[in-house]
Amino acid sequence: MKSDRQILDSEYNEILLQTVAVIEKSRSMLAVQVSTIASNSYFGIGQILYERKLESKYGDAVVRRLSVDLKQRYPDMGMSPRQLWNMKAFYCRYKDSDEKLLRAVALLPWSSNLLLMSKDLTDEQTLFYAQETIRKG
Repeated sequence: MKSDRQILDSEYNEILLQTVAVIEKSRSMLAVQVSTIASNSYFGIGQILYERKLESKYGDAVVRRLSVDLKQRYPDMGMSPRQLWNMKAFYCRYKDSDEKLLRAVALLPWSSNLLLMSKDLTDEQTLFYAQETIRKG
């Protein structure tokens, strides 16, 4: 029978590596879920702004007021006017896209979506970059 000392000396690193692997996998899965939920929320907020026909001239005061009210309720969510306009742009960019592309971009962090939207990419190119980003973590 092994003593605790022998187990620690001979097997501790393996136990540590296996435990770290479990935690890292769980954290990665959680990050994907958080990104998906956030993307869905941003898409929905963008849809509201789009359907209300808010544009930079007419809707600027509304968006600024909305930003203030949302920041009071959700101070950690980053609901600046710029982010709200980004959410509208996100909705406009993907509202007519196919389900495969929507699922792919929903898995990405918001910063990656903003980067992809800043490029003049086709749906096929966006899907490729989204899948590569997901694949490479």
